[in-house]
Amino acid sequence: MKRWPRRAALLAAPVAALVAAVGCTVGYGVLQPGGKPAGVPNPTDPARGPGLFAVNSQGLDGPIVIDVQGYVLYRNDADGVNPSRPACVGECVKMWRPMPAGDIGRLRIVGIDRGKVGKVVRPDGIEQLTLAGWPLYGYAGDRMPGDVNGHGRDGWSVISPAGAKAGHPAP
Repeated sequence: MKRWPRRAALLAAPVAALVAAVGCTVGYGVLQPGGKPAGVPNPTDPARGPGLFAVNSQGLDGPIVIDVQGYVLYRNDADGVNPSRPACVGECVKMWRPMPAGDIGRLRIVGIDRGKVGKVVRPDGIEQLTLAGWPLYGYAGDRMPGDVNGHGRDGWSVISPAGAKAGHPAP
């Protein structure tokens, strides 16, 4: 029985190395308003609660928005902005997951103008978080924090802290 903790420790080292390598290739650095670097959030700290963070992305050549777990957030060209209106409903939400709004007052926001963050009530009655009027989504095809597999797909783009399409389109 004493071998299990030892085996777990042996397995943990390669996993930790892989996570560190992935984090390095993503190239995140949290931004304060005005583009100044800030402390990187600890997504595993449940006391910190939900949040939105502006980070630099080497892969997209500029700032993007991530959630508290490090997953990239997207906007959809088919959505309405003024007023906010989510067009992704029904089968669409299986791949493009609406970001629940929750209590916006408790939302940690770093590097993004708090005045641009809001929410919209979806047709199913769920409140969805918005940025500059754009409903926010996660992509089911992003398997790890920092993945941008949905960028450039059928009107979907990673969102910038200003609410614009981030970076350049994926090849």
